[in-house]
Amino acid sequence: MSERRFQCPFCGVGCGLYVDQRGRVKGDFEHPANRGDICKKPVYLPKVMDKGRLTRPLFREKKGEPFREISWEEAYDILAREISRRDPRELYFYISGQLLTEESYVINKFVKGFLGVNNIDANSRLCMASAVVAYKLAFGSDGPPCTYEDIDDADVFLFIGSNASVAHPVLFKRVLKRKRETSDALVVCIDPVETETARRSDVHIPVRAGTDTVFLNSVLWVLEREGWIDEEFIKSRTEGFEEALGEARLYPPSVASGICGVEERDIYFIAELFAKSEKLVSMWCQGLNQSVNGVMKNLALINLHLATGRVGKRGCPFSLTGQPNAMGGREVGYLTSGLPGYRDVRNEEDRRFMEEFWGVKGISPEPGPTITSAIEKMRRGEITFLWVVCTNPAVSLPELRKVEEALGRVFLVVQDAYWNDTCEFANLILPASQVGEKEGVMTGSDRTITLCEAFREAPGEAKPDWLIFTELGRKMGAQRLFPYRSAREIFREFALSTKGRLCDISELDYDKLPARWGKRWLYEDSPFLTKSGKARFFPARFELPKEDGDFILITGRLKNQWHTMTKTGKAPELLKGEVPPFVVMNPKDAQRLGIKEWDIVTLYSERGEIERVVVFGNVKEGHIFAPFGYPREFGEPTNYLVSDRTDPLSGEPDLKFAGVKVKVRKEAGRC
Repeated sequence: MSERRFQCPFCGVGCGLYVDQRGRVKGDFEHPANRGDICKKPVYLPKVMDKGRLTRPLFREKKGEPFREISWEEAYDILAREISRRDPRELYFYISGQLLTEESYVINKFVKGFLGVNNIDANSRLCMASAVVAYKLAFGSDGPPCTYEDIDDADVFLFIGSNASVAHPVLFKRVLKRKRETSDALVVCIDPVETETARRSDVHIPVRAGTDTVFLNSVLWVLEREGWIDEEFIKSRTEGFEEALGEARLYPPSVASGICGVEERDIYFIAELFAKSEKLVSMWCQGLNQSVNGVMKNLALINLHLATGRVGKRGCPFSLTGQPNAMGGREVGYLTSGLPGYRDVRNEEDRRFMEEFWGVKGISPEPGPTITSAIEKMRRGEITFLWVVCTNPAVSLPELRKVEEALGRVFLVVQDAYWNDTCEFANLILPASQVGEKEGVMTGSDRTITLCEAFREAPGEAKPDWLIFTELGRKMGAQRLFPYRSAREIFREFALSTKGRLCDISELDYDKLPARWGKRWLYEDSPFLTKSGKARFFPARFELPKEDGDFILITGRLKNQWHTMTKTGKAPELLKGEVPPFVVMNPKDAQRLGIKEWDIVTLYSERGEIERVVVFGNVKEGHIFAPFGYPREFGEPTNYLVSDRTDPLSGEPDLKFAGVKVKVRKEAGRC
């Protein structure tokens, strides 16, 4: 095997890797995202690629019956029959930020262009939807306004709702490298839990879960009160400041400190950093996004950057992407309202362009239901066919008892490289190849596109995801729409669709990668993409859902695992310290309930219950933390307890704020 280069298939940093002739994975020193650095997870990828693989199509008429192996021709016949006999509105497609860009593009074209329905969503709905909506509202378009280069000359790093040391380890190491090089550099973490990121930061502010909007509004109050705003930037390049300030005035530090459970001085401290630092980069992830108040949290943070003129050389708001190719999926428009090139189905000009580009008629102007809304439609019998690609909703979606009911009622297609929890509910299972077995591109958090080369053959009859949809499209009479013979052809078509857009990659080809689209700062000396050309402040309104229970359950990532452990959970080296499934409690809360470390406890609410081993940690009193990714082989998934309520603007579920009660099941020493 000759040396092959690819992007890491785990977090959204987008690290460039290569496999050498001995099958060892190493960091690519020529790649701008990681400069040769690497974390543990991809090191063991080659060792687990064949464990638990799906290698042939499997089918059963009724759930609960044994599967039987079938040919691909039979599988395509079944798919064509099941799709054709239904109204398109009964169909739903749920795909993934782990797919290659070419694959997301073809699936999106199949659904929105060929079937003429927008009933498609991706698991980015669970992680990046709130950030996408906030970027669009504030700047007029999706797309992070800065790059990783901004880490290398910043002096203040603000992590809020992000455990980057665990979730984006190579990026966080780059921050620490900057801190070592510059004695004045400061790292601040705002989080209810003393995470690994918080422990390695200079300052940790333990805000009460769900109250980030209040905290950030109060910072804006201080900035204006102290005269620390950039009046020239606000006047010349923004609009809506007074409306945003009006909301912020509801939360002076004396009020906000009580709501947020912090000291007033913490609020003044953050305000002074925004006012006086040379360059401040804020980075956030699911702690802001996965909330019923998620878009407002994002906007409250962006408001601080706009108020101090920090959208360029002096700093920027940097949303950290959760999955390896969620950025690529956003570029092709794979959520319910999207079209390629950051277009929107609700925009007539965008629809008309894509209809002409694809050679189709009747792209629907109505966004389809988000995945959580679709689950309800499945439970009511309004959606009767679900095709899941490269994701595991039976573990990752909220309110899993509802999800199980929905999956049991539909004709379910699961297309994946591995057997996972969702397969248990399937009628038809399609074996897919994975990164390392196919060619295509991914886009990392800072807009850098990387070519993933194949370094091995896919096992059995597994096929690339783009080829499965291409062959089905041809079988259903759409040969003209799906002429593709390679991922390169798909990339060229998609790239041309972006010409003239913010995410223009029309001049790129595989031989020029890795490459980043856009300038280092998207809006440094050009208009924002709003109608007025000015960035928009928004009043960041606060809502805290009412939850019964003695504790607020917060969920998050495991250090050496990826999402639902489909690949990483097969590596013994990565499981050390990650099992058994645990919950982190404040020792004071535990003492009050008579709970000892290593006791087994039941966490329960009206939505369900799970069992966990207790470990002690510095989590804010009244809060507990549990990793979300454990599949059923380790016990009950955490998301049995999580509400399916969503942000009203982004549709992103409130995955980090669930009321629960705790009772001891088995005491320590008797496990």
